[in-house]
Amino acid sequence: MSFALWAMVCGIGVYMLRVVVSSIGAIIERHRKMDEHGPDARIAVSVIVPARNEEHNIEECVRSVFACNYTRGDFQLIVVNDRSSDGTGVVLARLQREFPQLLVHDTAESEHEIPGLHGKARAVHQGILVSSGELVLMTDADCRVARGWIDGVVDYFAAQSVGLVASFTVIDARTPFTMLQALEWSLNHTLAMAGVGLNHPVGCFGNNLSIRRATYDEIGGYANIPFSVTEDLALMQAVERSSWGIRYACRSDMAVTTNPAADWGEFFRQHIRWANGGRALGWRATFFVLSSTALWLAFISSFFVDFWPAPLLVVGLRLAGDALVLLPSLRLLERLRLAAALPLAVPFFMLLELVIPFLLLARNVHWKGQVFRT
Repeated sequence: MSFALWAMVCGIGVYMLRVVVSSIGAIIERHRKMDEHGPDARIAVSVIVPARNEEHNIEECVRSVFACNYTRGDFQLIVVNDRSSDGTGVVLARLQREFPQLLVHDTAESEHEIPGLHGKARAVHQGILVSSGELVLMTDADCRVARGWIDGVVDYFAAQSVGLVASFTVIDARTPFTMLQALEWSLNHTLAMAGVGLNHPVGCFGNNLSIRRATYDEIGGYANIPFSVTEDLALMQAVERSSWGIRYACRSDMAVTTNPAADWGEFFRQHIRWANGGRALGWRATFFVLSSTALWLAFISSFFVDFWPAPLLVVGLRLAGDALVLLPSLRLLERLRLAAALPLAVPFFMLLELVIPFLLLARNVHWKGQVFRT
């Protein structure tokens, strides 16, 4: 066997190991048994939405939350107006007159200031402190929640051992660029769900994340968690270190829809934040990087193999692997139509995985008009 063929086979083998491990983890989590609440169970829920300069998005978000017909207990929505300099406050004041359950908390006048607590974590923490719900559900101001979102999340907390529940965020994809983003988000969610299934959480998305208030209080909340530009991952890791359980839900009635990155600049700023936050994963991040590197080694080696379709074979195996991991999630999310874009998405994923290590060289992370040094 030539060195090139040996390198190609080994690279493919390492990548397929990731596919198998991810598929097994996702299957385990999707089929994990759920407890049920008693017929008379009453569970108070608080929804926290941090909003910074979101005058064009916040009304649609608020209306989507109140469109949820939650009847199992008290329900409140807390929008944290995080020092907005636009008309966010004006929009919220108008919405308060329409929705009595809407509480607006202004961080600029907060008595809950914690030194060293910054960014979104600061806003979310202040919102949780003024909340009254047994369960805290979090989403972002540029998101719309599904009608069954609250009920679905509450279902997952029926087991008293569950402290944190993550669920999928989807993108309303209408252009090739947004379809690529939609597939990437669904793939990342599926890999994160697989990590939970294997008891090795590797991530979540804060715009569809929920926590039991008792869990948040026990771990000390964001005030007790070192600052991270990916505050959602930091919270998940804090729960992982506790005795509380974590669940990851893939259901269309629990999905949250978010806006895609508007352009390539916003897209890469988003990935710079994700890449820097991912440093906290340690060996788990290393495994992902090495498996991507192995596939690139296989692809490059395939050009030196005495078999001209070899490069196409490597890309085809990557396509098959991603489809194996991703299609079950797309089916459950009722978004199988996105599968048609997978042949375009796979080269995009490969190029993105090549670029991501270089994104770590950028130490300034931009979020909502703020800059954080990592």
